[in-house]
This record gives sequence, C-alpha cells and structure tokens, in this order.
Amino acid sequence: MASRTHGLVQVEEKNRDGTEEEKKDGEDANRAFPFYMLLRYADTLDWTLMALGTLGSIVHGMAQPVGYLLLGKALNAFGDNINDIDGMVKALEKVIPFVWYMAFATFPAGVLEIGCWMYASERQMARLRLAFLRAMLSQEIGAFDTDITSGKIISGMSYHMSIIQDAIGEKLGHFLSSFATFFSGILIAAICCWEVSLLTFVVAPTILVIGATYTRKMIAISATKMLYISEATSMVEQTISQIKTVFAFVGENSAIKSFSECLDKQFSLSKGEALIKGVGTGMFQTVTFCAWALIIWIGAVAVTSRKAKGGDVIAAVMSILFGSVSLTFAAPDIEIFNQAKAAGYEVFKVIQRKPTISYDSKGKEVEKISGDIDIRHVYFAYPSRPEKSILQGFSLSIPAGKTVALVGSSGCGKSTVICLVQRFYDPLKGEIFIDDHNIKDLDLKFLRKNIGAVSQEPSLFSGTIKDNIKLGNMDASDQQIHDAARMANAHTFISQLPNQYSTEVGQRGVQLSGGQKQRIAIARAILKNPPILLLDEATSALDSESEKLVQDALERAMQGRTVVLIAHRMSTIVNADIIVVVENGQVTETGTHSSLLDSSNFYNNLFSIQNIGQIRDSRTTETTEESATADKQFSTLDIELKEETRELDGHHTESLEQVEPQRRENTSMFFRIWFGLRKRELANVATGSIAAAFAGVSKPFFGFFIITVGVAYYQKDAKQLVGKYSIIFAVIGLLALFMHTLQHYFYGVVGEKAMANLRKALYSGMLRNEVGWFEKPENNVGSLTSRVINDTSIVKTIISDRMSVIVQCISSILIATVVSMVVNWRMALVAWAVMPCHFIGGLIQAKSAKGFASDSAATHREVVALASESAANIRTIASFCHEEHILRKARISLEKPMKRSMKESIKYGIIQGFSLCLWNIAHAVALWYTTILVDRKQASFENGIRAYQIFSLTVPSITELWTLIPSVISAINVLTPVFETLDRRTEIEPEKPEDLQLERIKGKIEFQNVKFNYPLRPEVIVLNNFSLQIEPGTKVAIVGPSGAGKSSVLAILLMFYVPLEGRVLIDDKNIKEYNLKMLRKQIGLVQQEPLLFSSSIRNNICYGTEQASETEIMEVSRQANIHEFISNLPDGYDTVVGEKGCQLSGGQKQRIAIARTLLKKPAILLMDEATSALDGESERIIVKALESLNQKGNDGLVSRITRITVAHRLSTIISSNLIVVMDRGEIVESGSHSTLISISEGVYSRLCNLQNAMEM
Repeated sequence: MASRTHGLVQVEEKNRDGTEEEKKDGEDANRAFPFYMLLRYADTLDWTLMALGTLGSIVHGMAQPVGYLLLGKALNAFGDNINDIDGMVKALEKVIPFVWYMAFATFPAGVLEIGCWMYASERQMARLRLAFLRAMLSQEIGAFDTDITSGKIISGMSYHMSIIQDAIGEKLGHFLSSFATFFSGILIAAICCWEVSLLTFVVAPTILVIGATYTRKMIAISATKMLYISEATSMVEQTISQIKTVFAFVGENSAIKSFSECLDKQFSLSKGEALIKGVGTGMFQTVTFCAWALIIWIGAVAVTSRKAKGGDVIAAVMSILFGSVSLTFAAPDIEIFNQAKAAGYEVFKVIQRKPTISYDSKGKEVEKISGDIDIRHVYFAYPSRPEKSILQGFSLSIPAGKTVALVGSSGCGKSTVICLVQRFYDPLKGEIFIDDHNIKDLDLKFLRKNIGAVSQEPSLFSGTIKDNIKLGNMDASDQQIHDAARMANAHTFISQLPNQYSTEVGQRGVQLSGGQKQRIAIARAILKNPPILLLDEATSALDSESEKLVQDALERAMQGRTVVLIAHRMSTIVNADIIVVVENGQVTETGTHSSLLDSSNFYNNLFSIQNIGQIRDSRTTETTEESATADKQFSTLDIELKEETRELDGHHTESLEQVEPQRRENTSMFFRIWFGLRKRELANVATGSIAAAFAGVSKPFFGFFIITVGVAYYQKDAKQLVGKYSIIFAVIGLLALFMHTLQHYFYGVVGEKAMANLRKALYSGMLRNEVGWFEKPENNVGSLTSRVINDTSIVKTIISDRMSVIVQCISSILIATVVSMVVNWRMALVAWAVMPCHFIGGLIQAKSAKGFASDSAATHREVVALASESAANIRTIASFCHEEHILRKARISLEKPMKRSMKESIKYGIIQGFSLCLWNIAHAVALWYTTILVDRKQASFENGIRAYQIFSLTVPSITELWTLIPSVISAINVLTPVFETLDRRTEIEPEKPEDLQLERIKGKIEFQNVKFNYPLRPEVIVLNNFSLQIEPGTKVAIVGPSGAGKSSVLAILLMFYVPLEGRVLIDDKNIKEYNLKMLRKQIGLVQQEPLLFSSSIRNNICYGTEQASETEIMEVSRQANIHEFISNLPDGYDTVVGEKGCQLSGGQKQRIAIARTLLKKPAILLMDEATSALDGESERIIVKALESLNQKGNDGLVSRITRITVAHRLSTIISSNLIVVMDRGEIVESGSHSTLISISEGVYSRLCNLQNAMEM
C-alpha cells in the first residue's frame, strides 16, 4: 500500500511540475500576445462597422466634457453677473440651446456605438469559431494524443470564445468611449485653462503606472485560471462521456473529489485575484481624488492671479477629473481584455499550430491507384511516448489486389501499421510506398480518398443513418447508399425502423447497438469504393451470422482491391492471400493459413485456442440447405432493438421536470444565486456591502463640493477656502482605497465560493441522474460540460462583478437624493422627474439584451457539441476527408443566429441611443429650470446647480445600475436550466435506502416477466416477458444476433434502466430495494468498448477500488495478462494512458479494463464481449483466470462468483453451466453447450456450425 501511495505521489509531482511549466510558458506567451490579433478575422464590412462604432463611441465619450464646458459657461454667466439677476438669466439662456444640441447628437452616437460593435463582434466570432474548428480538424492525429484534448476544444469553443466576443464587442466600444472622454477632457482643459491642463502630465502617468501594474498581475492570474478551467473541463467531459463506467464502478465520489480539488486550487487563486482587483480599483480612486485636490487648488491659484475665470477653471477641472474617472470606468474593460488575451492565446495557439501532416502541403496525384503497398524498414514510436518503440524495422510488401491479414499479440503494432498507411503519423525512420510512390509525396487528401478504413471501435456522428453512410461518398445516390447497406447486412434492420434511413443515431451513435454501428461503418467504407481497404477488427462487434454475411459481402467488395485486415478471430483471416505474424514490431513469419499451421507454432497455437470444432457434437453437421436457411432466418432476425445505450422512458421524466420547475418559478432565482453560503460568507457579504456603500459616497460628495468650489473661486478668500476643500478630497481618496479593497475582496471571495458550491452541487446532482437522462439529445456531453463550467461562472460574475457595484450605485443614489433634497427640494424633484426616462430605456434595453443573450448561448452550445463530437471522432473524419462537411455544418448552424443578431443589434443600438439622448435632455431641462428658479428668486444659482449636480454626477451610477439589469436577467436565464438540473428528481435513486454496509450477496439472480422498451421507439420491444433464473456461482452465457437484447439484460441488472413491467431479484430481493451504490460495488462489468480515464494505468486499474495494495494491483494485472506489458513501459504503472486511453491499443485497454474489474472482486461478474478485442493467447489466459476465480471463491468462503457473459465468439462460452439464446427480446433456447448443440434444427446449433464452418 505504501509503495502504491509513493507511486501516486510521484505521478502527482510529475503532473504538478508539468502544470507549473505550462503556467509559466502560458504567462510568458500571453504577455506577448497582442490584442489586435483578436480582430484578425475582421473583413472590410467589419472594419467599417468598427469605424462607425468608434465614431459613435467618440461622440458619446465627448458628450460629458462638452457638457462640463457648457457648465463652465453657465458658471461664468453667474460670476460675471453676481449682482445682476436679469443679466445672469439672459446669459444662462444663451447657454441652454447648446445643451439641447448636444442631447440630440448623442442619439446617433448611441446607435452606432452599441449596434456596430455588437454586430461586428458577432460576425468576427463566427469566423473565429470556424477558424478554430478548421485548425482543429487540420491537425495531425498525433496532436490529439498530446496537445489538443477534448477539454481544450470545449473550453476554446465556449468559454474562451465568449470572453473574446465580450472583449471585442461592447467592452471595446465602452473602452473607446472612456478614452474619448479622457482625451477630449484634456483638450477642453487646455482651451479653458492651460495651467490646469498641464497637471494631466502628472495625473495620467500615475494612473497609467497603476493600470500597467494592475494589468500585469491580472494577466498572470488569467493565464493560470485558464489552465485550471481547462483541467476542470477535461474532468467533467471524460466523466460524462464515460458515465456508464463511472456508475458501474461507483466512481461518482471519486470524480466529485477530483473535481472539488481542482476547484479548491482555483479558489485559492481567486482570493489573490480579488485582492489585486480591490487594491487596483481603490488605487484608481485614490489617485483620482488626490488629483482632484491638487487640480482645484492650482485652479484657485490661477483664478486669484486672474489668469482664468472661475467657470473656465471648473470646466477644465471637471474635464480633466472626469477624464481621469473615465479611466477607472475602463478598468473593468481592461480586465476583460486581459482575460480575452489569455483566452486568445489558447485559441490562436491551436489556430496557428502548424500540423506536421497537412492537406496544405500539396503533393502529386496519380491517375489511378493500383494498390501495391511497400513498407520498408519502418521504425515508429507514438509522439506521446517517444521512448517506447512500437515498430522496429517493420518491412512488408503487399501486392495489389491481395488480401493480407496481420496477426499477433495485442500491442505488437498491427493497428499502428494501418495508421501509418493512412498517414495519421509519419515513421521516425523508413518509408512507405504505394504504387512505388512515397506516401509523403502524394497529396494527402488524394491518398486518404483512395483508402477505406473500418476501425475496431466504430465512430458515428449525430445525424441520420443516411448521413453517416453517405460520409463514404457525399455524391452517392439513395440507391447506392441502399446497395452499400445491403452489402454490409445493414439494410434489413434499417428498413424495419420507423424512419428507416432517416433515423437519428444520436450523439456518437448511442441509439444503436455495437454490431449495428459497425455494420453502418462497413457500409460507409464500401460506399467509398477505395482501391485499398483497411479493416481493423471490422467484424469484432458482430454475431457469427452477421459476421458471415458481412464477411461474404466484404469478400465481394474486396475483389480487385488491396486489403489489409487485422483480426483476432481466425474465421476472418483464414482465406487471406497472405497472413503476416507480427511480434515486437517486426514481421516474423508470412504465409497462407495452411502453410503457417505447419510452420508456425505461434499461429498454430492461436488457431487451436479458437477452434471449438474439436468439442462440438459429432452428430451435428452443416449442409448447404441449412446454410441457406440460416441466411434467410437471421437476416430477418436482425431488427433494430437498440441494445447498447438508449434513452430512458421519458414520459414520467417529462412530467417531473415540468412540475418541479413550475413549483419553483414563484421562488426568486436571485436568492438561489447565493448558493450554499455559510454564515461566515454571509458576514463577508455584509462587510463588502458596507464598504461598497461607503465607496458610493464619492460621487454625491464630489457633486456637492465641486459646485461649492466653483462658487468659492468668486469669493475674496478663494485660496484658503479651496485649500480646505482640497484636504477633504485627499482624505476621501484614502478612504476610497480602503473601502474598494474590502468591497472587491469580500465580494470576489464570496462570488468564487458561491460558484464553486454551485459547480460541486450541480456536478454531484448530475451524477445522481440515471443513464437515460444522459442519453437525451439536449444532455449531450458538450452541453452538460458547458452547463457545469460556463453557465455556473455567471454566478461569480453576478456576485463579484455586479452585486458589489449595484450596492455601490444604490448607496450613491440614496445619498444624492437626500442631500439634493436638503439643498433645494424643487430642483431635487425635477431631477427625479426626469428619471423615468432613464428607467424606461433601461428596462427596454434589459429585455432586448435578455433575448439576444439566450439566442447566442443556444447557438454556441450547438457548435460546441459539433466540435466535441469532431474531436472524439477525429480519426474517422481524417480517414474520410470529412473536414469540409463538418465546417459546412458549423456555418449553417451560425447563419440563422447571425441574421437575428443583425436585427437585435440595430434594435439594441436604437434603444441605447434613445437612452443617451434622454439622459442629456435631462441636463438641458435642469439648466433651464435652474434659470427659472433664479429668475423667480426661488433658489440661488449655487443651490440650484448644486442640487442638480449632486444628482447629475450620480446619474452614471443610475445608468450603470440599469445596464447591469440585462446582465442579471441574462444570467438568471442562463442559470434556469442549471437549477432545473439541480432540482431534478432522478428516476433511479442511487443511495436509498441508506444502507451504510451491505453484506456480500450470494449471486442468485432472477428475472420475472420483464418487459422493456425505450421511449423514442415504443413500438420496438427490447425485452418481452423475459424470465430467467440464475443460481449463485453459476456461469451463464447469453448469445443471439445483434440487437436481440443481450446487453440490455446486463444494463437492467446494473439498474442503468428500469423495466416497464416485471421484477429483477438478486438473492430473492427486488433490486429496487437495494442501496444501488452498495449493490454496484459487488457487480463487476467489462464492456464491449473499453473506456479508460486520462490518468495513470495504476489509477485506471484502481478505479472504484481505491484502497487496493500494490500486490493486489500486480496480481490482477497478471491475471489479465497485462503486467508484463506495463512493466516494460518506462514509467510502468505510472504511465499516463492519454485521453480515453488513446496511448494504448484496443487489446491493451481491454486487458486493463478486465484487471480493473477483477480487482473489484465482484460477487456478480458481467462480461459484455469482454474478450472480443483480444488476441487468442490473451483470451486463453484471461478465460483461465476467470475460471480459477470461480473456483477460489471469496477468501475461502463457500460463495462463488456468478458470471454472465454476452459473447459472439462461442469458443469463450462452451464451458458455461447455462447458455441462453435470445431473439427479439425473448429466450428461444437454453441449456448447456452439449444439450443445445444436439438440437440440430436449433438456433444455437446453427450458430455453432456456422462459426466452425468459417474457421475450417
């Protein structure tokens, strides 16, 4: 146990060291990543839109300094006519029209600023997403083994893209508007009072130094956060994509623990981020207030020396100061830009990555490929494990039109040869020639179009069956598609489906059984009609009858073609022209089947292991008539019964999902955002809110005193009065630093905590749902991963970035209202009278933003799902040169939202322009009413302007408040499906009753009249009145054609699904009464397609049995015939298997999966085609190990393992106590091998005769 722990620590230290190096490299590269690169995909129209948007931003930005210039003119009107009320009124009336002109100018500015930037960003992001997808699809396969993981693809297409779009859209427009305010403020200050404007050279550098320091710190944190987010995304993606394995091995708690540890690391980083943000924002405020103090005092000096008028000084002061304030408003934009640069670095790292094998390097195309293949002295190691050599001087010459079979142990390099022929990789040494042309000199697309491939694990795409077959030839007619399906023995079961060839296969083909997927993959390859055909275990997932029919079809299709096939079943290779024995990456022997039986001990042993003819009943014979009868019988048996993963019955689910959210709709979603916070966090919120409230004092305070200062300039002791006010400003600035630090730190920490709590709860909640929920189209891997990682991040955005500002804004508004009422209640009421205009505009804007955001999110999920599926099926895409079709689907998915985006941008821009216009109209009304109050002697000019100015300077807070409304509404809209997922009641409760400990079950199993089907096709019965009793310790085999319901029996026993009728008993107790997790711990499962996790071999073997000792791990590895292979690896058991085990061969993955199950020491062992991917020797060793397990019992106890095996290869089940033959969801025969084979007309007898005939 200690050695295992030490090994795990070593692996963790290696991973940590690698992660630290990645973080450092990411930070260094990110510093050099220029922002303008994010605009790289802008076309002429986009630049035009951005130019117009810039114009709108500039006019919008200039409005405030121009307004203060007009305020200065009004102050001069007051100062020049202090003792002449009528003269003052006339002078003020000359200023008022210019305020109206400015108000009307802001309308088109708002339209251009928002509409143009929003639409331009949408257009650019559509191209950037396509470029990212195109770059991903163009990478060589080796990149997916090392650099490009599914997690990075999903993060790049969702999280990173959304940040970049935010940065180059509205945030960039707002940033330009802020800087326009700054620069126009300097210009106006220089015109009004150049002495004051010179202070800009003191203020601006100070602000820039603070900004640069702040930016540098935030960039480093953003780059590190991206790595943590990608890590968390990968964890979620691989768990959800392998959910059956997770459930079967009770790995939910392990997955949640790993995810929580990753979130804890991110939380520690976010505490530092919150502190830096608080100090940075506070320093901006401090410098601003101290600058105000200095500038107004210098202004007093200028006025007293008669170098400027008081109004001009105030105009200069206000312009400079609010130009500086505008830089603080730009601070959040800079933060977004930093995040966008970090995201852009990750995205463009993929886009700019130069693939070593690319379609761009145009090669030559020959008129016709004959099919001669010559492999000369090839050495090869996978890029992810360069120290482990796979091929070591491999040489083989294959004449055109010949069928060559490669045989050998798992991991000897057979599949690698097929990969090299397709040029998925290039050899380290040696060359490969086709028709005497080096494949490196041939055009890559031309090469792959002339090679057809069917892999061991079939990959289908979401879409219809027709779409998937048509992948072989996009120009094929319906008749050609039907012919290819007939040749692959797929037409019969497709025709019996309700929608036939238009049937949706689901994401990665989950709606079909393994055999059905494989036949569609074969039809796809046949339709391609290539001169070279590569078959890597192409029939491993088929039953014997289907295999014979498909083999016959393939043999017809092979005529005139060069065929390279890999198979562990001897029946598929006995007729090959040349059989090549591969050992340790070299060709050791070649010959025909008969010659190798005489000359090769390895081949002879392989054949002997699989030949079950020696033990079959001599009375059973096969005639031509029987074969014909079998052909006819089984072609009709192979109907679509969806044996693999299916959708759970959705009728009850729909009702539950509808009632639960409806009941919660009346509960405010807002309060649920503060998810899982304890009293300590709530106390932090209170502290942060108090600090935010104090920080909100600054704007009303300044509004009151700046007019007081403006009037003081006309007093005799102006210098002393203004000096006193300057000291007050400086003190407020220092308090602002303290308050902003507290505000942003506490809200930042609480926001991160709430987000982490919600992520953990959502992830845990997802893993409580039944398998059928994960198979719904809307719950695809990409969508659920995005929901856990992206949607939940909205919580932090609301709390950390929105709520603190909202509290601050509310504080400013309340204080401004009270003070303005005290100063002059008439003007205060007028100020509030114009406020409905702002709120009406804000509500309309919020509604528009809400609709736009939801459409955008839906579009992104579709593209994310497409990218995720493409990354998972990248070998199939490369083999069929399917890249352009994927890109076309992506373009089509973005066209409709793009049109809608244009309309929404125009509407949103008009509303924004209207709001800005109303805002400035309010200023004109206020100045006009001040003039009336002065004329009527109901207020002094000082109090009239001061009462409104207090409120006017708080208007940005009001504006900011209602601009936050769309963010909160959009966030709640995004979070609605998150909380619906969290609230959903699972159909299959995994932890009730809450039995803390379950005694070891004996293994008695009974199915009582079980009826089962799936909701999408209720007319197809999967299991019909299925009854079966299995005694403890017995070995039961289930056989039958593909789609007969065999794997469904295992799935129901594991409670992946619930039967419609009937009961399933274990030890005479209904399985619904067991604690499901405890029950699953005593049931072992080895699936047809082995699924591993992206971690070390040791961790994969220990998955679900974390307390195993090193001795136990090695023992089960020996039993699974994998220990020797692992020991020869440089890192041994610490070797990382890669994403989904991509660094290992199919046989190696299967043996690790078997070792994982053996370590579990189950009372019931379920084997679903567990040895189909193994060579004969490995199969023999593992079958022997399983036999010994059944005899040993459990620690000397009498109880033995109950074993249920689903198999097409009958040699693996002949020793079973009971063999059950299924067809159409029913048991048609049952008995021992000797009993069943004696029934000459029986289904099992025909299967056995047929398989023996194929091996003769």
